[in-house]
Amino acid sequence: MKEFYRFLKSSGYRMRHSLFFAAHILIPVLGVFLYAAYMELRSAGGWEHLTSYVTLLAMAYPAVTGIVTAMLTDREAKAGRMQNLLAVPSRAKGLGAELVLLLLSGLLAMAIAVFGFQAVLCLQGEGQEAGDIFLLALVLWASNLPVYAEHLFLGLKFGEGVTIGAGVAESVVSAVMLTGLGDGVWYVWWPSYGMRFSTMLLALKQGTYGNLTGQLRLGGVCYLVVSVLFLVMTFLWFQKFEGRREEA
Repeated sequence: MKEFYRFLKSSGYRMRHSLFFAAHILIPVLGVFLYAAYMELRSAGGWEHLTSYVTLLAMAYPAVTGIVTAMLTDREAKAGRMQNLLAVPSRAKGLGAELVLLLLSGLLAMAIAVFGFQAVLCLQGEGQEAGDIFLLALVLWASNLPVYAEHLFLGLKFGEGVTIGAGVAESVVSAVMLTGLGDGVWYVWWPSYGMRFSTMLLALKQGTYGNLTGQLRLGGVCYLVVSVLFLVMTFLWFQKFEGRREEA
């Protein structure tokens, strides 16, 4: 455990002079301010605004994940040609530290984005239960575990251009998955998990059930399978990874 903590601390230290941590703070803050400005132009109830905001937040998540993962992996590529990851005694712990750094930073960003918007709603007298907001932030964050694993692989293997491009494409396709075209298909499209799970959670909180419980059960099983599959494949692949061609 101490060795893993040292890996995590070392990874965070290497990123402290980049925009990595600043991006996780400034991007959600900017998102809150932009939607707050939009609220002045559109009259709607608190639940409606919350649903729209969460939908946009979940839609943008894969693209933002691609950007911040590119920052991390590009920094590693420039720091001794990835030798900080490839030459360590335990590659699994080294890669795990990178993933945990991404996840913890993402949790911070999600907390700022969701609770920041909760503050906006409270100022308008339409704030929601703190427990509901906490659960919503947790669902949005945890739903993107396979997205983080995927982009960590893409960033290490192919570089920042591929992981950023993939993130943007995933956000676009995820928007389509929210429509009727995505019904029955979104279960296997992991970048849309955050959007689907969060909007279904909000619908349940408002008393709309229908077949949502069945979708949540099936979606939850698919999420677990995809997450485990991505994590196992990424860690197994990394054991034999020798660096990108341009890094050799």
